[in-house]
Amino acid sequence: MLPKLFYSICYTFWILTTTFFVSCRIRTKKYEKYYSKVMDHISEQVGWDLMQYLEVKSSTGTNCNIKDVICKRSRTILPKKFDAVIDTLNYMYAEVIKTFIDHISTIANQCQEYYDINQGDNLLRCTDFLQSDVENSKTMFEQLYNVMNYLSNIDFKLLARMKTKFSIPIVDEIYTFVEYASLKTKQNTQIFVNPNDPNTKNDACEVILDVKSFIEGKGIETYQKIKEKNNSVVYNHKPKCLLKENLKDYNAQQNKYIELSEYLSEWLKIYYDEISTNLYKNLGFKEVLELNKTSFKHPVYIYKNTSQNQVIEQINEITKESGWNSLKHMSIIFNGQLISVERILRHPADKTNFHCKKEHILRVIKCIYTEILFKYCDYVISLLDFSKTVNIKPNVAVYTNLVRQIFDTIHKTTRMFNIMYKTLISLNELMGDYFHDNVSSNIKSLCSSITKFLEEINSGNYLLDILDSKNNAFNQVSPELYTSQCVRNISPFLKFNKPGISSLSIIHEKQCLLQNFVLNIDIPESISTDNFSSVCDKLIVFSNNFIKVYYEDLGLNKLN
Repeated sequence: MLPKLFYSICYTFWILTTTFFVSCRIRTKKYEKYYSKVMDHISEQVGWDLMQYLEVKSSTGTNCNIKDVICKRSRTILPKKFDAVIDTLNYMYAEVIKTFIDHISTIANQCQEYYDINQGDNLLRCTDFLQSDVENSKTMFEQLYNVMNYLSNIDFKLLARMKTKFSIPIVDEIYTFVEYASLKTKQNTQIFVNPNDPNTKNDACEVILDVKSFIEGKGIETYQKIKEKNNSVVYNHKPKCLLKENLKDYNAQQNKYIELSEYLSEWLKIYYDEISTNLYKNLGFKEVLELNKTSFKHPVYIYKNTSQNQVIEQINEITKESGWNSLKHMSIIFNGQLISVERILRHPADKTNFHCKKEHILRVIKCIYTEILFKYCDYVISLLDFSKTVNIKPNVAVYTNLVRQIFDTIHKTTRMFNIMYKTLISLNELMGDYFHDNVSSNIKSLCSSITKFLEEINSGNYLLDILDSKNNAFNQVSPELYTSQCVRNISPFLKFNKPGISSLSIIHEKQCLLQNFVLNIDIPESISTDNFSSVCDKLIVFSNNFIKVYYEDLGLNKLN
């Protein structure tokens, strides 16, 4: 790297660290004021009256009615009020999922019976009800999802810095049902009433099997996961099983002019509307989620040279790049939530989700770059460790040659770290570092590690010709001793960044779940003098691939 560029980076780093390493701020008081207004609005809504039998467990062991917790006169602090709302809605929305599963499963089973006994007309009518009932649930589940997604974008650490325990909204769980209902709506399978057409019966059978597969697989699995986590709400009344009530009412009819599938289908239509009214509109979320309402003006970030809207546009432009699709299976931890990249990309950035959206994106990039740094250090350490094994007479020349190759490889891969550093700086300037991150895990800490590495490499101690005893400053020192000294100088830095040792790596493990890393480099099981050059070349290829996969394909090159 050119000396001017290197010193420019060091100077930039010094400037940023002396100015808190952040170029934009959001005022905590305004953030709190906004959510106080939202809570006051929610707490006054009539929908909470329907939850009179629900009690929220407090940290002291006592149970309180949800309305008493969230009302204006309550002495409960704002973050705990939202915790109570999240816990309550997790419980109520889980019951909606259970009701949906019960009724759809019952209808699907009756359709299956009609198929088994070859009742064509009844089969096609039943399948039509089944298909419609799944499709019609889409609006209801979307509304419930929008509520949970909104609650998931509240930064409780900004409301209460010392908060360590968080109530987690069931965002992805409800999205499972939104996604399935949306899929069925797109498919829009047409069942024609023609009992004599065997293809029509086969189509009906496919619909039945598809619905049963979802309900008995993802559907029940999702519900069970919610129930396992949901232990903060007590239902102090005799619970009702709505399906049993409906079956009882249906069987009590003396003259059955309607099939069970149609009866339950008609009931579901009414139920969907009731849920949309009682657990969405009447809880006050309709007004909160409408962006054109001036009474709930979301606080904005203050920038020196740009605006929040321009930053939002830039984030959305970057995340449209194709490379992000390859990261969807990765996840991060933010304020107790496990957040997949798929969820981060699910919706574009806007003024309601901007605060958390930018933190999520920053953490994804920070996690990836930290992981790359660790893998790189581990790989170079393995090369150095092997070189030490041949540092015995008469293999001194071989040892020196191996170390030459290692330093040559390091110099050829420093561009990766230059790009990594500049990208982190640009992201910080665009979005700002997260003030509540652990000091060992924020962007400043990662940039510090990269800077120290670049300082060491560009100190002049690792130039290839310095390993020649004729050119080094200590002509009396043998080549092998000088080479060993160079190895000892660089090893501490590499080992400091070895996973599991540094504070950066410990926090990294808690914040990042990078399973099935897109771009990987594994330490070879066997290294020898014969394959040493190719092992070094793999690191060079890896660094070039990094620039393509985690820089250009993600659109981050647009920032520099």
